[in-house]
Amino acid sequence: MHLESISLRDWKAFESATFEFPAPGKTKNVVVIGGRNGFGKTSLFEALALGLFGRDGLRLVLRAGMASDDQGRAQSFKDFMERALFGNALANGRNSCRIGLKFIDDADEPIWIERTWYFNDHGKLKSGDSAEQLTIFQGVGRRVVGPGRTEHDIDGWYRDWLSKTFIPTSLAGFFLFDGESAAVYAERDMGSQVREGIEGLLGLNWLKQLQKDLRVYATTKRSQVPKGVSNEAIADLDAAVSAMEEELARCDERLQAIETDLKDNETLRDALTRELGYGAGTRAQLEELTREQADHEKRYSAAQDKLAVAAQADLPLALAGGVLLSRVEARLDQESRLDQWEAALSQRDSRTASVLEFLDELLPTVDPMLLERQIGGVRVAVEKALERLWFPPPGDVADSFRHPHARGPMLQRVLDRLKEAKAISSSSIVELLETMEKSSAKLREISVAIRSTEGATPQIEEKRDQLNEVNTKVGLLREERGTLTNVVKSRGADLEQKRRELGRLTGHLDQSERPAQLAARAEQVAEMLGNLVDEAWPLQSEAVAEAMTRGIRAMAHRNDYLRDVTINEEGDVELASPDGRDLRQYDLSAGEKQIFTQALFSAIAEVSERAFPLVIDTPLGRLDENHRLNVLKHVTGRRGQVILISTDTEVVGAFLAAIRNKVAKFYIIRNKVEGGVARSWCEEGYFDGQEV
Repeated sequence: MHLESISLRDWKAFESATFEFPAPGKTKNVVVIGGRNGFGKTSLFEALALGLFGRDGLRLVLRAGMASDDQGRAQSFKDFMERALFGNALANGRNSCRIGLKFIDDADEPIWIERTWYFNDHGKLKSGDSAEQLTIFQGVGRRVVGPGRTEHDIDGWYRDWLSKTFIPTSLAGFFLFDGESAAVYAERDMGSQVREGIEGLLGLNWLKQLQKDLRVYATTKRSQVPKGVSNEAIADLDAAVSAMEEELARCDERLQAIETDLKDNETLRDALTRELGYGAGTRAQLEELTREQADHEKRYSAAQDKLAVAAQADLPLALAGGVLLSRVEARLDQESRLDQWEAALSQRDSRTASVLEFLDELLPTVDPMLLERQIGGVRVAVEKALERLWFPPPGDVADSFRHPHARGPMLQRVLDRLKEAKAISSSSIVELLETMEKSSAKLREISVAIRSTEGATPQIEEKRDQLNEVNTKVGLLREERGTLTNVVKSRGADLEQKRRELGRLTGHLDQSERPAQLAARAEQVAEMLGNLVDEAWPLQSEAVAEAMTRGIRAMAHRNDYLRDVTINEEGDVELASPDGRDLRQYDLSAGEKQIFTQALFSAIAEVSERAFPLVIDTPLGRLDENHRLNVLKHVTGRRGQVILISTDTEVVGAFLAAIRNKVAKFYIIRNKVEGGVARSWCEEGYFDGQEV
């Protein structure tokens, strides 16, 4: 799939403009669009994001403003759109702006997407359904694409269609991004970045919602089983499960709110740090201190989270002692073999009957022919011999099941927990405490240094106070997130056990009752979805880690300092050096952090296997000289269409020369101010002096 054209009317500074792009070839897959700052580069990027996704595309726009609730996001969108109407549009009798996109899909069929926004005579975005019009055509015959007449959720239908046809909004940020936003993103915790990327790949939010809906459905159906079929134990267990689900739902809802709030506050913190008007040296020193402060806060938070996990999960088991844990582990192994023996035993009668039936067919063919008495004796002897296959049972099996809950897939989870508990030692706990103590001491030292570095003017004081408030809030949010995450883990394990018990009891209901059948089936599918997520995460995380390793090695100006990237089931990241050290324990430079983020973006795009264009605004803006060339080669080396929107200080000179043979087309954005209104347009070509 590739983008063939973008047409703009009364969008930002573009009164009218059309960009046409050639289909990407095997060797020429790059389009470079140049423009000086303020000429409309970012407006073009925003047109692609908003034209494709509408209001949902606002999350891809760095300068749209942040909001953590629906009302705030709606206001941000309204404010953004009211700034988007071309300056002279209303004066010339035009009260709308329009974005048109044309894609060619993998079947070589065209798809047109046209969005128009309408404003009143005062330039305010109209309200309700009259504010925006979306039209989609598909195929050479321009067949109209849209929901059926009975569809109630029109916006949801279009959102689903665009996600399936192009890309989900959860993945869009890894294909359409601003280099400035990537730089801000790089300052976030690596684990948060990776979890967000992999969850977008897996569509975890959809799977979790489906799992929740299935269990609500199962509860409803169980309540419909006629009296006398259900029993009090099921009702009590059902109530307990519902209460735990409500508790975990509240935790999940709060965690989602925390993640949104955390992103917004981290972005605000970065902006405040940049805005503080210090002298060059002092400002750089303060920024370095702030980065160091954030690193130690993350280190302290990570150690605290690990300690909390150990205290709530593994430590209680470890206190039982290694001898008891080993005995339980051995007993579970015996019960596992008993389970296998009983499974084989359940097939004894049918398998014995099959052998004897075949024996009866063969005995008449024995030469010399056996007497009837001999045939009976042989048959009895064979029966006794077959019985030895089953009895006595093997000597290494348990005599009974003391742990009936730990059977099937659950057994391996229990064994893993026991192994983790046995690995817990006093030294590992002390090490975590020492890490927290060292980080805490370092934070106090850095706070003193920051206070001594900062100026004393009223404006700086105000921003300093705001920055301190934001840092405090970020710390509290991270602490709350860690606590809630541990609660979800511990309570989640209890909930799964109760659900299995509920499923077992439900199976004893009269399955002739249709509601009971449906409830049991819904529980089975919900559990299957949970197992699917558990199995998919390590596969996806391993693939992302491998792709990130390749990306970092390709983009870093040194290719000998990284051995590999590993991602655990929690999304925590380790950057292993050749000698086994975790590079995250050392201060990474701003360039190295951005390389990590660029590698993550590239890895998510690669692992998703989506044939969608890669569009980057200001691709090299905040990268240092050592990393620029390698990043540029890496992003243009991917398969499929790549569109770079560059200033006159980025993809120029030696950087342009490095990728010139990949470029299929150049555009330059021109701009002129007439009557106080800036107007931009596009021409084929590039910056002067670049020999294009």
